[in-house]
Amino acid sequence: MRKELTNTVLHDSNIKYIFTDYFDTIVHRKVHPNYTLRLWAKHMIQQLALPMTIDTLYFTRNEATGYITSKTKLNASEVPYKQLLGEIYRRLKNNNLQGSSKGLEYFVNISEAAEYKAEVSVQFLNTETVEALKHLKSKGCKIYCVSDFYTSESLIKQLICAHGLRNLFEDVFVSSERGCSKHVGGMYDYLITYLNIEPNQILMIGDNYRSDITNAQKAGIKGIYIPNKHQKRIQKKLLFGNDYSDYNKIINQIYKKCNHRKAPPYSDYIIFFAFFTEKLYAICIKKDIKDLFFLAREGLFLKRLFDHYQDVNGLKNNHHINTHYLKMSRQAALQIDLKQLEEENFNYFREYHKNLSVEGFLNNFCFSDYDCKNLINSLGLNESGKKLIKNFFDSNTYKHLVSNPDFKAIYEANRIAQKKAFNSYIKSFNVPFENQGINLIDIGWNGTMQDKLFEYFENKVPVYGYYLGLKDLRPSIEFTDLKTGRWGLNFETNPYTGYSDHLMMANTELYEQLAQAPHGSTLGYQNNPNQYAVEYHESHEKQVYEDYIKDTQDFMFNMFKEYCESTNTICYDPYMAKNVTAHYALKIGTIIPKRKLNRVIDLSKGFFSNVGNNEVGEDCYKMSVREGLKHQIPILKNYLTSPEKMVKYIMRSKLRLYKKNKLFYMPTLPVYYYICLVRYAKKLIRKKLYLKYAHFK
Repeated sequence: MRKELTNTVLHDSNIKYIFTDYFDTIVHRKVHPNYTLRLWAKHMIQQLALPMTIDTLYFTRNEATGYITSKTKLNASEVPYKQLLGEIYRRLKNNNLQGSSKGLEYFVNISEAAEYKAEVSVQFLNTETVEALKHLKSKGCKIYCVSDFYTSESLIKQLICAHGLRNLFEDVFVSSERGCSKHVGGMYDYLITYLNIEPNQILMIGDNYRSDITNAQKAGIKGIYIPNKHQKRIQKKLLFGNDYSDYNKIINQIYKKCNHRKAPPYSDYIIFFAFFTEKLYAICIKKDIKDLFFLAREGLFLKRLFDHYQDVNGLKNNHHINTHYLKMSRQAALQIDLKQLEEENFNYFREYHKNLSVEGFLNNFCFSDYDCKNLINSLGLNESGKKLIKNFFDSNTYKHLVSNPDFKAIYEANRIAQKKAFNSYIKSFNVPFENQGINLIDIGWNGTMQDKLFEYFENKVPVYGYYLGLKDLRPSIEFTDLKTGRWGLNFETNPYTGYSDHLMMANTELYEQLAQAPHGSTLGYQNNPNQYAVEYHESHEKQVYEDYIKDTQDFMFNMFKEYCESTNTICYDPYMAKNVTAHYALKIGTIIPKRKLNRVIDLSKGFFSNVGNNEVGEDCYKMSVREGLKHQIPILKNYLTSPEKMVKYIMRSKLRLYKKNKLFYMPTLPVYYYICLVRYAKKLIRKKLYLKYAHFK
């Protein structure tokens, strides 16, 4: 090709100008040309929260194009881009499907950005043609890009710059903007007149024989045909297959890499973190959320993922979400909401930590070691202050403590200091909470910090919670309160626990451990602008992070970057992602090799609770299955018909046997196949029995 092109030009002294097609001449696509329109639809839905499927928007565009061409008698490539988008927007708006679009102009701007993102993600240079053109450019030829395309010239120029070819072309001409095309033939006459050049001075090169050769010759222009037979065969093959299998293939590749013997055990949990991140981003776009507050400590890793996802998927000039990292813990949250001692009932502790020692109770406040020791001594407890007291809040010891004058004084001073320090801290973010409320992001489970923060603002500032999962909604929570809405994006028990919920909430402790931060837990706050949070990093917990979690997070983040890059060119939707993710949650929850059991043992050594008695180690990791079996299997039929409910006991039961004797390694692969079989049978039967036990959530 290069030799033919250069010889033609160099042996014809009349040729001073070269017109070149863009697609399949300058660049090729890794997908079928029509697939880029589906990618455009995917990005539009994502960025404007359009309430429709990718195919719905794709066919809406096709119908809009057909309507305009029949009305104007123009070729599809000659339809002005803004006119096409105006028709698409009209159809969406008439059906109340415009999502978060802020008018036609905004819709057009986002669409152009989506077109660019779709195209640049699938294009690669035809280096042979480009090198030939660069050589001719050096010989004094002027080169123009001439394309029959449905978008604006500015988009082609952006793509040319993205490929590093900005200096190759004198100008760019696109049919939709010039109102004429190569396909019909009018483009050539237009360019001859516009550029004021003679036809015999021009050479046209391209891959469409009619548009680039025949019609060029009719205008007196010499042409060179680039057949690109190999590339056209590839594009025809790309018409086969489906998006579900393509998406599943990407997840399977990540799963395999994460389960390689050299990969950190349980790094495959990045599949669940990725699912959460995507759903969170979609919600932010839909609700026009401007600021997100990621709660310490798991929120630091979640923020890292979200920031990268937004960098990769966000469109130019579109909505940008500001992310903040708020250092808070249950202990710190409980303190900023403390009432005067006469009014404070310590309801959270009464509900979740009924059995406490005096020392354990005092450690839940930001009291100094000196004050704690003196309070214990004043009660005459000394060393017995560490003794666990059953039903602590009903004991005489508790009554004596809260009536102690020293305790009252220290408690009140701490209560006031915590509120003042936190008030300074929260204001330092410079976010107008009163106008937009607070959007919290965390691993989740029940939303204690959200409740306490809402109470801190005296129930006046809305505090919304977006969690990886919700599994423990206390009766006291008014879930319908519009100011304290909370959502579990991967799983939740409200309004009921479905198939995917059971699978993804099987081992929630691992979510917490894998998302740990390199800093300590927040004990409370101090009025110091350089460091508002008072932290404590338990030594075992810190060691576990350094030995295991840090490397695991780095590996997971690299897998997440690969996920973002790979899925960027796949037209999948949330329902498809949920089904695939649930299947891998089943695999991860049932196929557990010894290396994963050993990693759980290692991780459990650093499982530290900063509320209650501050337990460290495996006591905080709920290994026992006896209590669960007692409540969850009233009859065998329950697990025979809905075996996904037993997944949360598989790792625990294997671990319990394995810790007693490493020879007691229980194979659980048959459970995986049994659950798949039951799931398949339910879909196949589709009878009332299926409706009763399917739990398709």
